[in-house]
Amino acid sequence: MTPERWERIKTLFDAARGRAAADRSAFLARECAGDTDLQLEVEALLDQPVGTAEFVGFVGGPLTPLGGVSATGGALLVGRRLGTFEVHSLLGRGGMGEVYRAHDTRLGRDVAIKVLPREFTSNPGRVAALEREARVVAALNHPHIAAIHGLEESDGVRGLVLELVEGQTLAEKLTEAAAASPPGLPLKEALSVARQIADALEAAHEKGITHRDLKPGNIKITSDGVVKLLDFGIAKVVTGDAPPLDFTQAHTVTNATRAGLIIGTAAYMSPEQARGKPVDKRTDIWAFGCVLYEMLTAKAAFEGATASDTIAAVIEREPDWSSLPVDTPRALRRLLQRCLEKHPKQRLRDIGDARVEIEQIIQSPGEDADADRALLQSRTWRTRARIAVAGVIVAAALSAGLIGLILAGGNVAPGDTRVTRFTVDLPKDSWMVPTFNSNLTFSPDGRVLALTPLPGPLYLRRLDGFTNEPLEVTNTPNFRGSPLFSPDGAFISFIEGNGIISKSRPFLKAALTGGAATILANYDNFHGGDWSADGWIYWTATYPGGIVRIRDSGGETEKVTELDVVNGERSHRFAQLLPGGDALIYTVAFEGINSYDEARIDLWDMTTRRKKTLISGGTHAQYSPSGHIVYASAGKLFAVPFDVERREVTGSPFQVVDGVMMSRNTGAAHFAISKRGDLAYAQGGIEGDSRSLVWVDRSGNEEPLPLEPASYLYPRLAPDARSMAVEIEGPNHDFYFYDFARTVLSKVTTDGMSHNPVWSADGRRLAYRSWQAGGMTMWAMNADRSGAPERLDPKGTRQSPVSFSPDGTLLTFDQKDPDSDDDAWILTIAGGAAQPIANTRSGEGSAKFSPDGRWVAYSSNEGGRAQIWVQPFPGLGPKIQISNDGGTDPVWRRNGGELYYRAGFGRRMMVVTVDTSGTEFRASKPRTLFEGSYYQGTGASCEMGGPSAANYDVTPDGERFLMVRDPTDAIAATQVVVVTNWAEEVKAKERARASAGTR
Repeated sequence: MTPERWERIKTLFDAARGRAAADRSAFLARECAGDTDLQLEVEALLDQPVGTAEFVGFVGGPLTPLGGVSATGGALLVGRRLGTFEVHSLLGRGGMGEVYRAHDTRLGRDVAIKVLPREFTSNPGRVAALEREARVVAALNHPHIAAIHGLEESDGVRGLVLELVEGQTLAEKLTEAAAASPPGLPLKEALSVARQIADALEAAHEKGITHRDLKPGNIKITSDGVVKLLDFGIAKVVTGDAPPLDFTQAHTVTNATRAGLIIGTAAYMSPEQARGKPVDKRTDIWAFGCVLYEMLTAKAAFEGATASDTIAAVIEREPDWSSLPVDTPRALRRLLQRCLEKHPKQRLRDIGDARVEIEQIIQSPGEDADADRALLQSRTWRTRARIAVAGVIVAAALSAGLIGLILAGGNVAPGDTRVTRFTVDLPKDSWMVPTFNSNLTFSPDGRVLALTPLPGPLYLRRLDGFTNEPLEVTNTPNFRGSPLFSPDGAFISFIEGNGIISKSRPFLKAALTGGAATILANYDNFHGGDWSADGWIYWTATYPGGIVRIRDSGGETEKVTELDVVNGERSHRFAQLLPGGDALIYTVAFEGINSYDEARIDLWDMTTRRKKTLISGGTHAQYSPSGHIVYASAGKLFAVPFDVERREVTGSPFQVVDGVMMSRNTGAAHFAISKRGDLAYAQGGIEGDSRSLVWVDRSGNEEPLPLEPASYLYPRLAPDARSMAVEIEGPNHDFYFYDFARTVLSKVTTDGMSHNPVWSADGRRLAYRSWQAGGMTMWAMNADRSGAPERLDPKGTRQSPVSFSPDGTLLTFDQKDPDSDDDAWILTIAGGAAQPIANTRSGEGSAKFSPDGRWVAYSSNEGGRAQIWVQPFPGLGPKIQISNDGGTDPVWRRNGGELYYRAGFGRRMMVVTVDTSGTEFRASKPRTLFEGSYYQGTGASCEMGGPSAANYDVTPDGERFLMVRDPTDAIAATQVVVVTNWAEEVKAKERARASAGTR
């Protein structure tokens, strides 16, 4: 089916769904103009029940009857034999087939037979998949999963032979529960059913099986209250290996010749399932949350008048949390919220955790209420005690804007050692990304969590509160990070800016009671550390560099650790003091590793000034009161037993958390552990190691390069287009040559600090950016690697090369300036002072010479939004605005005649036809060549940001674009998970490991 036809179906569907039946038929007959297939497709979609029934939409052909039987009655199999089975009655039907009661004449038992649609069983590939899936599901053998007995075929009809489960479906029970007062199942019954569902899903997920269509209609409850899940694995067979198509976006299907389909139940589809993206066990967790919500409220979590309206609700809206019964335990509310997180990476990671949580609620149903009463009594006592001094306290609190913090109270009742999980939502339109530092820290007493999301400000969140309170002095948009409380909890330090993209980079300290922030120091490239009780702050100030410290009143920095350059050490970062304060642990990056998953955790004894390695293969270590060192690797947290007195690791590491946002390129993992043993972490993905390089033609068709995934940046085609230079970032930043014909990737630089290669027009030279002299400086080398690299513009810093002039005598570059933001400059290679191309209070950059050298294109945000401009060269002349809807990263076609740039946050590749032959520059109206989610580099650890150099290249004829594809380009976190008494959970896991090892 073509995209146009699908759009036509959707248009007719929307126009017809509000009409009366007779009017609707007449309308469709008139609008379809004799296209019977089109009319049938629209009518079939309109006839589908919404919310509780399955729906199937076929793309590429008309709807046909299911299972070879009548679409209206389904009676053709009743009274017939299917192999050794006598079919007695029709039990039900849905989008994935019809179910009959039958008698097994061989074994003398009644069974259920599910006859699948002929569209699936007539396909040999799907039949083979059905048989494979049936074998896998049959091996589950779980008391809460209806068994599959086998497959049967007779007279062209193929069906699954299933365990016949007597009793009501949960959907039937919920229909009755809707009429109850109050509506919904009793809490005890709902918890019992939910526990059994979770138990069944857990068993299936452990074997790699997902249900994909969990809903009340697929859940049977016997008269004894035993839950049985039906239809395991059927959805996977129906959809095959490809994901379901998105009902609202089916026109994005690239292979319109295959019969695509949407399958599932609208009200229980996860957002990723509704969008047609690949699904895994997390789609079952979403559906479980929907079912649990419906059991408690007797209404669907997501409702709409039609299937498309319901899907819109799933994707865009939240459930009505106020509909939950007032006696719903807080732990159950939090569990529901975690199951119904729209982003799968922020959702509950494992259904087994849900089962454990439900079992704890069942075993201790009054604990929430007891904790609430204790908290209320505590607050009442505190309130009475403060009445006499309320005026003074309120005045001080209002002046600081932090009344909620000053009236702080514990979030855990005294003596309570229960492990409790809840989530903290970041403020609307705020997010965290995996940058250079963690964006989380606890106050010394563990009662307050500090957060530094983008675009700011710095927020303070009481764990027993409901709001994120901004720190007044940070109440402007900016990059901020690495928050850290003083040991007495009166101050907080943080940085502004970013070591790569920012023009100014202060390290600041502010009092929680209010007032201006003071600058402790200015940093080159910051990595956060720790604040000691005797007034020192430990941190990393430069790259490459070791740990330094500074007095919390400011002053000169002092070296703490020294890089072992002889043995290839590049960086020490994330210093953390051990209890007692006379030793610290930190992360070590060194040559030869490609990811911070391969980094090292060392210990530095500040008394003996000696170091030793504790852990190989991890980053961002912190000490836990459980008696462990906790560190990150591959988006997970691991704990290893540690003896503080002997300062030795005493056991092997084990996994304690999954789903922590981190960067393999910078080593930063976004988590914090309080001194009393609570945990907070940003729930998100992993940045690094997964980018690929692809060719994209002018129509948007992709062809991947045969290269392993890596952290690619700045692909640059050689002038003859036979090879390219490309940077790979990580603990070591170097660039490589790739020969397209020979498919050989060879390393060019070996210093681990080189970035952004730029070819000269004749292909003999490369300019690049490096940190080998401290700070970002420009260098040049011969492309044949003869001779030593030489530094360009020895007086400059914070620079990045962009474009050689056609004759190779000039080089444009970007420069960061504290007074004038990003600037575009030009340097004479043979010597002489650099000159600005555009040097204003606004940001300019990415200046590129035209092929004839007479014009320069660059990006500027002087109007408040980045746009592409062209001006003559040499000398000043009229500036001509090229883009009209934003633009960055201009690139000229090397053969002339076109100029390209990116718009729409990098999603749209734009082209402008240009004529540079005359005295005047002529340009056409911009038009879009293709759209796609290709990497801009804004999450990279060495991308310049702003109107920066292009992160793509174009063949000389302008027919193909070399782009960077990153599947983790959207891994930002919008939520923080808090686990109180987490140290107790770590201890319990270690005990469980020890017990398992002794069996």
